[in-house]
Amino acid sequence: MENIVEQRLRLHIEPKRSLSDELDMDAYLRFDLSGIVVDHDRYMNTRYQNRLRFSFAHEVGHFVLHQGIYDGLDLSTPEEWKELVLDETDEEYRSFEWQANEFAGRLLVPRKQLVHEIEKIHEVIKKRDMEQYLKDNPWAVLPRVSPKLCRPFGVSEIVIETRVEREELWPPN
Repeated sequence: MENIVEQRLRLHIEPKRSLSDELDMDAYLRFDLSGIVVDHDRYMNTRYQNRLRFSFAHEVGHFVLHQGIYDGLDLSTPEEWKELVLDETDEEYRSFEWQANEFAGRLLVPRKQLVHEIEKIHEVIKKRDMEQYLKDNPWAVLPRVSPKLCRPFGVSEIVIETRVEREELWPPN
């Protein structure tokens, strides 16, 4: 994601100390569309690698999908952004964020690759003679296999579970 951000989109990555503590954000797209500000402490900690990968993809989603909205804003600080968001209706804000989340999920977890990974997991389930359990309790099985499904994509389990649900890929056929 960093390569996409910096090399392909020519956006500057700007680490900022205590961003998450002060503003409750991992990252945000600069209002002038010149870069992505990211929490320095999380950016430098490999423990947050998957979370930040999604945050970068989310902000790229805003960059690609919402340039017209950003162009119309006269903001200079994240605090002004938060104030603007509080003035928006919940529905408008949720839609704006949903679109960026959906973009990020699809970018990081392409459907074709996800189908392939699910097929591999399904074969393991069959070999272990757990097919009936899968049929009886598919939504109980998904959280048990999502840690394995998320590894090839470098995302969290919740991202995988969301993609699987949105793409209607669970239970596997």
